[in-house]
Amino acid sequence: MSEIYKSSMKSILLCWSLVLILSLLLSGCSLHTHADKFNGVAGIRGEPVEYQQTNTWALHALWIFPLAGDASIENAVNEFSSEASKRGATSINIEETSSFTYWFILPPFSFFVHPVNATVSGNVEGTTGKNKK
Repeated sequence: MSEIYKSSMKSILLCWSLVLILSLLLSGCSLHTHADKFNGVAGIRGEPVEYQQTNTWALHALWIFPLAGDASIENAVNEFSSEASKRGATSINIEETSSFTYWFILPPFSFFVHPVNATVSGNVEGTTGKNKK
């Protein structure tokens, strides 16, 4: 084998190893983002409103079984409502949910064990955000 081929194979294996390690480190976590700058405009019911998005990451096996974390829609909705509750919300309105399985990221390994992302976003009323009066 030529040295160039060996070097390129090593770099490819290193790259995929890094992807696998990062996916293991990020699995089982939830990230929340909030947008609360509505320029003093209240929500439909006259309450202060903010837009919240929750992303849940996990490793699943065979598209069904959670291995590290749980990125199902049910768990993502639970994380969304838990974060809203912590911020003192009086009501929530979930506008969008989505789930995506990264089965193609590291074939053939990722055909069996794959990272999954679930996203829930919507309006949260009455929170302790900047618009709270």
